[in-house]
Amino acid sequence: MGTKKIKTKKIGINKKICAGFLASAAVFGLVSAPVLASAQVQAPAVEVPELEEGTYVKGQALVSMTTTQAAALTKEGTSSFDKDIKVEECWEFGAAQDAESERIKDYVALVSSDEYSTEELMEIVSKKYYVDAVAPNSYAHLCDSGKDTLSDYQWYLDGTGAMQTQSSGIALSGMKAAPSAQPVVAVIDTGVDYTNEDIRESMWVNPYQEQGLAGTYGYDFANDDDDPMDKFGHGTHCAGVIAARQNNGMGITGISNAKIMALKVAKDGQDTFDTAGVVSAFEYIIRAQQLGVWVSAVNCSWGGGHDTGAVLDTLIDKMGRNGALTVFAAGNDAINWDAVAVPMRQTPYDLKSDYVVIAGASDENDDRVYFSDYGNTQVDLFAPGSNILSTIHEAKFLPQFWEKDKRERMTSYYNTFSSAEGLYTAADINGLDSDYTVRISYAAQTGFSDEPDGCLKYTVKNNRRLSYPLAEDDALFVNGKEQAGFLYLDVTSWNLDTDKTYYISCLMADNDGDGTPVWETAQKISTPENSRFVSAGGKTYLALIGISTRSTRPAVYYIDNIAVSEADPDEEEFEKCDLMSGSSMASPMVTAAVAVLSAANPSLNAESIRALLMDCTRDSETLENACVTGGVLDLSKAVVQASGLKLNKTTAKVRYGKTLQLKASVMPANATNANVRWVSSNTKYASVSSDGRVTVKKAGVGKQVKITAVTEDGTKLKKTCTVKIIKAAL
Repeated sequence: MGTKKIKTKKIGINKKICAGFLASAAVFGLVSAPVLASAQVQAPAVEVPELEEGTYVKGQALVSMTTTQAAALTKEGTSSFDKDIKVEECWEFGAAQDAESERIKDYVALVSSDEYSTEELMEIVSKKYYVDAVAPNSYAHLCDSGKDTLSDYQWYLDGTGAMQTQSSGIALSGMKAAPSAQPVVAVIDTGVDYTNEDIRESMWVNPYQEQGLAGTYGYDFANDDDDPMDKFGHGTHCAGVIAARQNNGMGITGISNAKIMALKVAKDGQDTFDTAGVVSAFEYIIRAQQLGVWVSAVNCSWGGGHDTGAVLDTLIDKMGRNGALTVFAAGNDAINWDAVAVPMRQTPYDLKSDYVVIAGASDENDDRVYFSDYGNTQVDLFAPGSNILSTIHEAKFLPQFWEKDKRERMTSYYNTFSSAEGLYTAADINGLDSDYTVRISYAAQTGFSDEPDGCLKYTVKNNRRLSYPLAEDDALFVNGKEQAGFLYLDVTSWNLDTDKTYYISCLMADNDGDGTPVWETAQKISTPENSRFVSAGGKTYLALIGISTRSTRPAVYYIDNIAVSEADPDEEEFEKCDLMSGSSMASPMVTAAVAVLSAANPSLNAESIRALLMDCTRDSETLENACVTGGVLDLSKAVVQASGLKLNKTTAKVRYGKTLQLKASVMPANATNANVRWVSSNTKYASVSSDGRVTVKKAGVGKQVKITAVTEDGTKLKKTCTVKIIKAAL
């Protein structure tokens, strides 16, 4: 079973479960960039951040600069001012804000040295007058942990379906803000499986390769190639939540109609990466924006690093001014970041950009999932992050989420458990030897929430105090003893052909949290070469699932929905989906909401979209002091704001004794609130009713009155009709 969370301080994905993952980039430096002329000026001293061992790449530093291309640190190779310092890479981010010359641009350089320590390296380069901020190249970690065929298990959409919940999810079906455009969402992660049938039509296709923007669907910065294929699953899971195709009769339902730009920063099989890869991904996004790509949101399901944030802040601000909000996962360490001293805050909590949104993870009761980080002033809002079903990179045998007829057709055994009967441990089987003590019992009202019954309570401990068995591939036994505490199923009477392949799967939850259990899937395969069939005591047993542990203290897990496939099942009927939990799963919910709001309000800038997002929550008592908004994402509150206003007349002559009917048209036609308020500039001369009917008065004859319509949705758009009042006809 996967670890609950990554303990490392490296930038990386905080894994909630073995399926979950991804990492966050470290942040750095600190002062805002001064506007420089070509001549040298006196700049404020640059702060060199303190270092924490093990959280950064030794001998490397990131340098944020506002300068011209002539500066020494913008040139790759051995530096002109110190032969022991090398500029490994330098990224240009366009003209600096408020610069007096177009030659003055923002740069970030990755520098290295074999002679200087990281701290010495930062001290030396920080003395250059054009340097704004320095930082170590920190590590980041991933933060896990028609009707579509699996949408019944997507409780997070509306709180309906096969899973029992007290939440209404993100209230997707109640959303009245119909998207009218299709923005791009950049997913900075482990890549995206762009061949997944539920995602492939949602992939952004790069139209600017001839202009130097590499890659068809994005780019792989971990391996420096143009193929961002996901081989881990985390990035694909996030992408599915954001934009899996809706109503295509397969897989899951995505939240938005956005296009996915895949930016891979983690190497295959790894959940940590360095900040330089994140800088490269940000640079790619900014270049794409400058070429005309409408990137409305950047999904960052990762975090880590003890830095001040000036380097990443600068780049996030640039993406924000170009129209994109950057959404971060809150993390999975149950930390209250309000209680953490500012110098000790990690990414994203050391960021100061107005274009950042931080999302915590909520459960099926709109409570904080026990592992989610929080903070009354630090986390912006919560979104579902528990038991989230979405797309992954490989097909799995998961009949737990199939419709009943398909499940019955493709399984030889399926048990949601109403008792603990029918399963065995090594202690129950004559002839099996084990160093594990396993106890199973029935846990009522604790099971996976698709059924009202309970599940198995599984307790395991290791009896060997001096040495411990090491796992050897998929072998069931080492030196004649179990290498895990297995659960067995008696299949003697089934007449199964052990020379065929059988898939085994179940749902598991450990016992380290309060509230709604957080489940993960487990899958094993019995093949003729690596058979899980065991003969003992004259009977044949199938080893279903086993947990190995080095602890001599009992560890408690819950197991539910165990399934065994038919012999040699058709793997083409498996689906590329899986269950994951973590704030990594909450982040793409919020990212998708940003895409929805942007598509419905294409004329609004990123700051305005952020303001709309903060209003898209419903209150939760348990979250009142856990985040800024005190609530859970609720798209039924998404709005389309008025972007234009027209009147049927802008000037008119009205005789005394007559009336004038004015009509106001609010654009777009699907604006959530199309009401206007009518105002007369002089009610002594003319009045106007709530429906725009103007009544002129005798005192106004020969005068002019301005009748103004004002939108009521908070945009305060105004249009005026100038009315000239003339004498009544003789």
